[in-house]
Amino acid sequence: MVSASLVTELLTKLEVEKDQWIYDAIKRFDGETYAENLELSTTEERILEIKNSEHSMYQQKKLDLERMELELNTLEEDVEENQRSLEDLEPTLDVLQKELAAYESGAKSLDEIQFEKFRCGLDDQFTFDKKDQVVFKERRISKLMGSYQLVESDMLDFYQRQLAEAWLLLTRSIETIASAVKFDFVTNPPVVEVDLKHGRGLDQYLKPGNFEEDYWIALGTLEWNNSIVYEYYLSQINQFQRNAKEELMQLWDRKHEQKRLADEKVLELQVKNRQMKERMVELKNQVGRAKPEWEQGLLRPKLLEDILKEEFVRAVSGWQEKLLARDASDEERWAYHQYSQIILKQAERIIGNETF
Repeated sequence: MVSASLVTELLTKLEVEKDQWIYDAIKRFDGETYAENLELSTTEERILEIKNSEHSMYQQKKLDLERMELELNTLEEDVEENQRSLEDLEPTLDVLQKELAAYESGAKSLDEIQFEKFRCGLDDQFTFDKKDQVVFKERRISKLMGSYQLVESDMLDFYQRQLAEAWLLLTRSIETIASAVKFDFVTNPPVVEVDLKHGRGLDQYLKPGNFEEDYWIALGTLEWNNSIVYEYYLSQINQFQRNAKEELMQLWDRKHEQKRLADEKVLELQVKNRQMKERMVELKNQVGRAKPEWEQGLLRPKLLEDILKEEFVRAVSGWQEKLLARDASDEERWAYHQYSQIILKQAERIIGNETF
């Protein structure tokens, strides 16, 4: 007959000891860290919490590593894309800089246009005596008018040459732009005819005073016409300069704004690239630290499983020895068998049915 008190005593003892193998597995797995606060939950609950915690930490590390690697790959692609954008901007900036230089050169060419005033003089057309008077043989109407016409022709030629040079500089100043500006000079200055007071009758001036008077009339007419022609062409040149310079400056302003924006874009891309490269270095360091931790985390659940199996086998083996001992009573064998079934069910819940 089975002693009820003996069975009760054995079961009470085994109830206290049945979780020892789990407790030993916990201590082996991570020292005293997970062994603390066991009184707040059962040992079986605690080991399940540990398994869940290890799985959660592993999954979190895996997600963190994947996130960092994804960010690193994205950054590498962004840096490459930014670098391509920078390379694409280089020819644009080069073209803009050349265009700005061309406009500046054109404006400088405009500023270099000079238009000089003709120096009128009749005295170099005549011979003077010791009294600083035109010699008698040259005091003739034909000589005076011929000299006037010669100086007038030189004056017009002088301005025509300068107009040709100015036209060339004006044209060159805008040759780099598609301009509709035309530099068509109006060449019909309102000159006046010379009107001699004594230039009638005989070709020879018999009175020196009459020659002198007509001489100064001719010279005054030349100087008057010289001023008219000079101002006439100078006003046109100034207007053409202003028109061309205004167009060049408008283009320069637009191109300068485009270059400013392109420079800002280059600076923005360079700053972003520097920041992304710094972040890449930081991420690579983090990945370098996180990967071994993740790999270690990958081993920990397997390590826990192995420890649990080892402790389970050790516990079961111990109780099997007691169960099969020669001096064991029937009550003890029955109790040990019950205990073995209990920890077998524990192992099935903790480790998994596929193991058993």
